Amino acid sequence: MEKFQWGVGIEDTFVPQSEPGRRRLDEYELTQHDGQWRNDLALCQELGVDFIRYGIPWYKVHPQPDRFRWEWVDEVMAWMQTKGLKPIIDLVHYGTPLWMKDAFLHRDYPKYVSAYVGAFAQRYGDFVQMYTPLNEPFIHAEFCGRTGRWPPYDTGDDGFIRLMKQLARGAVETVRTLKAIQPNSVMVHVEATGLLVTKDHSMQPWIEHQQALRFLYFDWITGRVDSSHPLYEWLRVNGVSEADFDWFVTHAIEVDVMGLNYYPDLSVQEVSLQGEKVFTDGWGGTWALEQLLQSYYQRYQRPIMLTETSTNGSAAQRLHWLEQSTKSIREMRKSIPIIGYTWWPLFDLINWDYRESSDPVEKFVEPMGLWSLEKRGQVFQRTSTPAAEAYHRLIQSLG
Repeated sequence: MEKFQWGVGIEDTFVPQSEPGRRRLDEYELTQHDGQWRNDLALCQELGVDFIRYGIPWYKVHPQPDRFRWEWVDEVMAWMQTKGLKPIIDLVHYGTPLWMKDAFLHRDYPKYVSAYVGAFAQRYGDFVQMYTPLNEPFIHAEFCGRTGRWPPYDTGDDGFIRLMKQLARGAVETVRTLKAIQPNSVMVHVEATGLLVTKDHSMQPWIEHQQALRFLYFDWITGRVDSSHPLYEWLRVNGVSEADFDWFVTHAIEVDVMGLNYYPDLSVQEVSLQGEKVFTDGWGGTWALEQLLQSYYQRYQRPIMLTETSTNGSAAQRLHWLEQSTKSIREMRKSIPIIGYTWWPLFDLINWDYRESSDPVEKFVEPMGLWSLEKRGQVFQRTSTPAAEAYHRLIQSLG
């Protein structure tokens, strides 16, 4: 991966569990990618990108513990291979199969996710060379473990840690499985970045604790969490055993590529104390992007890929952020090894709030894509924006 890589991604969140007050959240179904995938992937060819981050609907391809269904994925992978479109396969973006009771807290989650990724690699490993073992573990642990928004609906600090521990174990087993089958495969580990700022100096210790939590996944899988780690005592209080600490140290893996996600309107929050903590979204722009990527490189010394970025706004605002962010990345490459840039998503996505609502899907379209989603009758049409044209020109000019 010596040449700088330009890419895109398609939103691929799959939270299939439904119950009163909660609908299935399947972005491929909601955006109609499941039926329009050929046209969608052709848009990637039009752009001239080097890669696409592309997710597999785990809950559909693994309908029972001992059974896989690859028919749809077979078609997509064959199309990509024929057309020369290189995927970074997003193995677990969000969500687990329906039969996996307690979702990520199922006692055999690491075993089952390893079986799934192993079956995928055996089937498509001659073509696919790059994988994301787990997308955004911090957000996984927040939504599924701390706030109880998604299955298994755990809550609190101890819930966050239960989730993070299982997710990290699953990722380690995933990498070990993939490397055994494809020793030369490249793992692009993807995490959501976040930055908290405050004018209240009394909050600084709390902010430092929150930042340490942002690093926890990478620290765990690389064997850095022992008695000298700043979170060690807090982790023990929240249920992590000495056997758990030992397991991660003895099963440490190396991160091939550190994928980092950054959204200028979502990744930075100002925190104040007004009786309780009050969070205000801010515009991080390029200063926070640069600070965050620099901090991860200084800590881990691994090649970095910007694996998601965009902004939620008008076509003009998206174009402006494309220009700003790509300029910033090119400048940062002079000092740290940034090897790729990803605009996410290729076309607009559906806000996750859809799952807790009964309103029609078109009310949840988030304007973040290079192509806009516009409902005409029953069909979501893809409409090019100036950002798509600008990205194409950029890729052509910079190669």
